[in-house]
Amino acid sequence: ITSRLEAISLAGNKLQGLHGLPPGLVSLRAPSNWIRFSASDPVRFSFARELPHLEEIDLSANEISDIAVFSGLRHLRTLELTRNRIYSLSGLRGCRRLAYLGLRDNIVTDFDLDAAEAPMLATLDVFNNRLRVVPASIADFAYLAKANFVKNDLEKVEVHGSPAESLRELRLSENPLLVRKSGGVVDMALWRAKFPGLKTLYLDICNIRQLAQSSGEGVWPSVFNLSLRGNSLHPSLALDFSCLCHLKNLYAPDTQMVLPRVLPPLNNLLQLVLCNAGLAQLPDNMGAALPQLRLLDVSNNLELVDLTPILQLSSSLEVLKCRAIGFGLALHDTGNLTPVTPAIAKWTPGVETFPGQDGGALEECAMLRRLAGLRRLRRLDLRFNRCTIELYAPPPPAASALDSVLSPQIPSTSVMGESGLPSASPMSGGASACRFDEESWIRQDQAHVASLKLTRQTGLIQRRDNYWGLAVALFPRLEELDGIKAGSR
Repeated sequence: ITSRLEAISLAGNKLQGLHGLPPGLVSLRAPSNWIRFSASDPVRFSFARELPHLEEIDLSANEISDIAVFSGLRHLRTLELTRNRIYSLSGLRGCRRLAYLGLRDNIVTDFDLDAAEAPMLATLDVFNNRLRVVPASIADFAYLAKANFVKNDLEKVEVHGSPAESLRELRLSENPLLVRKSGGVVDMALWRAKFPGLKTLYLDICNIRQLAQSSGEGVWPSVFNLSLRGNSLHPSLALDFSCLCHLKNLYAPDTQMVLPRVLPPLNNLLQLVLCNAGLAQLPDNMGAALPQLRLLDVSNNLELVDLTPILQLSSSLEVLKCRAIGFGLALHDTGNLTPVTPAIAKWTPGVETFPGQDGGALEECAMLRRLAGLRRLRRLDLRFNRCTIELYAPPPPAASALDSVLSPQIPSTSVMGESGLPSASPMSGGASACRFDEESWIRQDQAHVASLKLTRQTGLIQRRDNYWGLAVALFPRLEELDGIKAGSR
């Protein structure tokens, strides 16, 4: 029976070796063991000799230090060696069909893999190693499409030499010394020449101050997704939008940025996330510059008062997040937006509150009417603003300052401070964009509603019901309001 085995899993068995396995194996999974392949062994183990037909190997969380034991596996396509002790790649030879190489959490100091020994490599993951340079020789891997260099010790990306034409996704986040030698500047002209086909670029927490072209004019037409989370605070990040006119997703929370009064045309942009960015104003031509924008998140920008430019996005906008921003509404005959000092309304539990003479209790409804032109909205989030702070429970305390796994496709980040209220300064430490646990908050809000009923605060309950009823009436496609599903409501 064992002679016909093609796949075997030996996870978590405290194995120290792999001698005696059926030679016909195609798939081997043995993570979380004590396998090390020591050079002092009487007979050194060789996969090419013992298990020559392997196509998939997963030996994560072992004690392997020498990658040469995998040399000569002509059929090998996937090699997963996360959390081992690999320090060099030069010993890997003769794996001509290798497509995926996973080396997370090792101690690799130099990317010295010979492209001729793994010519079909398509995905490289060296997250959390000790690399200092992304070498120019990365272009020698003709099929390399995805490369993850997050959380290394990178000091430089070599942009000379032949272009890496096959590369489509490059992750360089959490390398704070990456652009120190260039003064925090990413020269997009040089990067465009080196990575002409790049579609997705992650540059989170890299102390970048400027993305611009050193000389001439040009467009980086291939870049669709750009993530710049947690970069320049002072001075504000300077971003040349004219070079990135084909962007589809821009994700830049926790990065202080000043948007130009007039944006260049970004006709393909679908998602724009600028929470906790220190914004004081939005571009005047958002409708003309962003005709396809579907998601906009400007949460936790306490100086952002005027939301009038957002109304220009009525033909496309489907998701709008404006948590904890610095605008307020007052009812006037004109129905115009009136700036109000971004103060948070407070109340004493168990004591009924009454609307002010200026219609304060109806401010949230006036705000909805102001946004009524956005008829395509499916999700709207206006929590923790001046006129909605009383209607809901405060947000749960932040668990961590910065999440390391972010994507421009999933801008679901909270920007509230640990106190549960907007921080005094939009760029202060307590205002970092922490991951927001929506399920936890919903449970907290349900308890908050029960408390309102128990203490007979009928005024607040009625305000909340009126606010929800108006929102459903104004936005016929609404699926979610302030983090709560419209259907469940």
